[in-house]
Amino acid sequence: MRVDDLARAAGVATTTIRLYQSKGLLPPPRLVGRTGYYDESHLTRLRVIGSLQEQGFSLAGIATLLDRWEQGAQLSDLLGAEEQLGHLLGRRREVVLDAVELVERFPEGSLDPQLVQRAAALGLVEATDDGRFRVPDVRFLDTGVALARLGIPLEVVLDEWEALAAMTDEVATRFARLFEEHLLPPDWRTDLSPEDVRSLAGTLEQLRANGQQVLLAALDASLARVAAERFRELVE
Repeated sequence: MRVDDLARAAGVATTTIRLYQSKGLLPPPRLVGRTGYYDESHLTRLRVIGSLQEQGFSLAGIATLLDRWEQGAQLSDLLGAEEQLGHLLGRRREVVLDAVELVERFPEGSLDPQLVQRAAALGLVEATDDGRFRVPDVRFLDTGVALARLGIPLEVVLDEWEALAAMTDEVATRFARLFEEHLLPPDWRTDLSPEDVRSLAGTLEQLRANGQQVLLAALDASLARVAAERFRELVE
């Protein structure tokens, strides 16, 4: 991939890629003549950097983390650990649409600029450098479209998303605390090999899978109970 292709695939600006390279976060491309070519390892690292930034890591902190991984590790081991972490942290599938494509997904007249601005403030959509819109997780878009087609106003959908996100953040914090207090080794910040990273990534994946399963089971039970109580007459 050339730099523009890499930027599109990663959902970042080309200036961001150059910034990461200048700070030593991203390896240089392979040069053919005067043209630089990037590969999947660069895309994986960009996704890891983005995921770590979403968790609150600064670029300096990410550089330190990558440097610690690299100390005493083969590049192939490092990239293998990055790939596993990248898969774990980057399960979301993004989509980039122009304004017409975005509007056409929703029922006619249901989406307006104010709603797009609010969705952007909630992190559900963001404008790209070329005037298009990037949705970080296509599931948000698909669900919003489905609810709008059922007849629920999009402003109500955004209200519910905002409330739900606060609740799921609290649940996620509890699972993260379980991982940190019971599964992470005490010296994980200073003494962690790529093999340790892969092992912990597998453990975190198991925790997440079990968390998703129990949350779905709890939600099913709650929906059944609440529906029975609030719509008993309808059910009868």
